[in-house]
Amino acid sequence: MITKLPGGQVGRAPDCLNRGFVAEAPNRCWVADFTHAKTWSATVYAVFVVDTFSRRIVGRSAATVKETVFVLDALEMAIW
Repeated sequence: MITKLPGGQVGRAPDCLNRGFVAEAPNRCWVADFTHAKTWSATVYAVFVVDTFSRRIVGRSAATVKETVFVLDALEMAIW
């Protein structure tokens, strides 16, 4: 199964960190990862928000539908 399109076929968001995923203090820089896994009954989508200073997950969410609301849930958890 192909999960990503190779070489520039999809526009990317700008790299505001210049690949420097290190922060000098907590809550200065967060990164997020969105992924999926197929199970027997459905595909499960998951998103994680990571604080680059502590390298800990500060927000997470999972759902069986790929909708904006579950990504925002992870961000709201991180903010809280």
